Amino acid sequence: MYCSACGQPIDPYQPYCPRCGRQVTPIPNVPPMPWLWTRVHRHVHTLGILWIVYAGFTLFEWMLVVPFLSGMFHGWGGPFGHGFGGFWFPFERMPWLIPIITASILVRAVLYVISGVGLLRRAGWARPLAIVAGFLTLIKLPLGTALSIYTLWVLLPGASGQEYDQIAAS
Repeated sequence: MYCSACGQPIDPYQPYCPRCGRQVTPIPNVPPMPWLWTRVHRHVHTLGILWIVYAGFTLFEWMLVVPFLSGMFHGWGGPFGHGFGGFWFPFERMPWLIPIITASILVRAVLYVISGVGLLRRAGWARPLAIVAGFLTLIKLPLGTALSIYTLWVLLPGASGQEYDQIAAS
């Protein structure tokens, strides 16, 4: 560091220049932030938002499919209410299947939202939960698979665990 008046080299913590006596502006003491530019820190916020959006997309997708499935499970008004032209359709005998699928999709959507909110808040429990959600969503082509691969790429390596723990602690 140099004096702004005379150019004399001075220590950063000296209050006055030893040559001209001018007061030196102190350098602010900023603690180093080693986690600021890590891969986990750059991507965890995006992951949280994507998991919440994916939960909404999953529910929206199911709301679009339910009318068609309910028609398949209850017959689509064939002659005299016998389904497809009087032919027996195998799903007519399983009206309980739609509520079971709906409950499982709701549980998955809640898992996605909790993972996303936890990642946004940098909670310590959110990383393992997001990894579990990532593994469970790997087979949901194409968006679920892409989000799962992205989640596992960011959060699964051992170094990512240490980086996430530093973020969660601060």
